[in-house]
Amino acid sequence: MNKVLIIEDEVATATPVREALALNSVEADIAKDGAEGVQMFNEGEYDLVLLDLKMPGMDGEQVLTEIRKVDPFVDVIVYTNYSEFADIKKLTNIGIQGYINKGPKGDLSELVEQILEKLAPLSEEDVNKLIKHTPEELFDE
Repeated sequence: MNKVLIIEDEVATATPVREALALNSVEADIAKDGAEGVQMFNEGEYDLVLLDLKMPGMDGEQVLTEIRKVDPFVDVIVYTNYSEFADIKKLTNIGIQGYINKGPKGDLSELVEQILEKLAPLSEEDVNKLIKHTPEELFDE
């Protein structure tokens, strides 16, 4: 079973996401602030992090930086009302794999769909493409 860490200071926002993921057989934990999120990430094993940007104390950018020190490959999706393009571009450079608006235009089903897409294993076709484009010298090791 896949496991997601939701780092969101608004429990009323995080709870429906956790419940929607559970309906899709995805387990999710909720961290109520950035510091708790970093601690939970360091102590647990997560396949994906759903990250709010604006939180009291440690903000999303700081959390992302700490997560990347521990695991540079875990998928991180930013889920926030804040949509300043320069900040999203900066976070993309640090290493986010997606951005979803949670505001009035936010769509829970779109969010769950994006999470499920990130958690899906590679298809046989995708694996064959990767193998085809992998340099042969890497197979010799």
